Order: sequence, then structure tokens, then C-alpha cells
Amino acid sequence: MTDPGLPTSEHLEHLDTDTIADLIENLLPADAAHRAREHVKACPECQQTYDALVQLSADLAEEGRADIPMPTDVAEHLDAVIVSESVLRASTVGVHSLAQIREEPRRHLPKLLGAAAAVVLVAAIGVGVVFATKDQAGEGAASTNQTSPPSDTISMTTSQISARAQRWLEHTPDPILHGSAAEQACARSFASGRPNPTVRLVQPARIDGRRATIIGLQGASPRDIQLFAVTGCSESGGTADAFYDTTVTLRNR
Repeated sequence: MTDPGLPTSEHLEHLDTDTIADLIENLLPADAAHRAREHVKACPECQQTYDALVQLSADLAEEGRADIPMPTDVAEHLDAVIVSESVLRASTVGVHSLAQIREEPRRHLPKLLGAAAAVVLVAAIGVGVVFATKDQAGEGAASTNQTSPPSDTISMTTSQISARAQRWLEHTPDPILHGSAAEQACARSFASGRPNPTVRLVQPARIDGRRATIIGLQGASPRDIQLFAVTGCSESGGTADAFYDTTVTLRNR
């Protein structure tokens, strides 16, 4: 049965924003994701929407980094405002607290941004304090440069993997190979059983609190990268056990 939300070669239409957002968040079934990805490659307008949502997702992720503390009084004030706003907007957005924003996957981004716009002016009350705290936390910290990952372990959530890896790989034509020799050997062993064993990324990470390794392999085209998050490679003589995989398309290839 043909998915009505996706175009066919005989009836080419633009993908709606929700479908593109679901593609970015890896919420589409595999066959639907493949068709959507191929359409985005061939459609400049949908590619522009895709790029904008990827950048927005990455920016939202960076704004919510746990290592940038927010003063308690500011957080409580924002939480109260969001609760108040959500009473009026729950039918379209359903956001009730800062905790919910942190815990739930970001999808249907235009709706979330519409609600966020309603509280920007109130949030400005605490923005001076927040930025001052952020500047202090970021002084001399190389990890604030998200165009390239640090050589040691980086912390993130599962939902941040694709956007961050895409950004890293778009800023260099060379493979990014971090981690110990044993971890890289484990990644190469994992890649050897794949259709294209070319390793483009090995990055030690702590994902959702557990030690893992992000492995990027060359996909079917020069722009496609298959991403995997695996456990086991950080252990001496360990074997990779994938718990997450997706494909991202680089925009500068």
C-alpha cells in the first residue's frame, strides 16, 4: 500500500513539514524513510526545508545542553510560564513543563516553535543571568565548538546523534577517528560485515548515560553516511552491539 504522505515518481509532490521532521527524527518506517530521503535529494525545496529543520534541531539541542546550568529562580519562572501557556495551547502542542521538553522527542517542530514564541518575552527577564552563566561555563571549553567532536568521550542523548554527527562530517572531508586503538579496531571489525566497510567516524560517547561508540560508515552515495551507536567497543577485546542506527545525508558533498 502506498504511503499517502510520500510522493511517487508518477505524482511528485513536496513532502509536508511533519514528514520531513519525522525523517530527521528517525520516526518513519524504513521503506517510507528511504523514499522520503530520495525525494529530499531530488527536490531543492524539500532539501531546503530539511536543512532548516536539521539546523533548528541542532540549535535546540545545544540550547538544552546539561553542562550550561540555569539559575533555579529563572528555571522556576520559565516553568511556571510554560504551564500557564500550555493551558491555552495544549490542544496543539501539549507542553506542560521544562522537564517534558527535555524528556520527550522533538517532533512537529513548527508547532513547538509557535508555543515557544509566546514565552520569549517573559523568558527575557532571566536571559541576562542565563547568558552570564553560559559564558562562565564556556570559558576555555573546546567542547562548545560543535563542528568537530572532542577526541575523548562526549555526552549526548540518542536524539542528538544524527544531527551532531552530520555537523561534524560536513566540516571535514577526512574521516574522524577517535578513541583507543582497541575501540577503533572494534569499529573496523563491525564495519567489515557491512556492504560498504569504509569507516568515516569513530567517536567515543556516553549516550543516555551509558558508554558507547558512534560509528559512521560510507553509505550508498558519497553524501550518505550510515550511523550506528554500539556498546562493547570500549571494552578490551569487546564486540560491537548496535542499539541505534540511521542514515544521514551530508549537504556539502
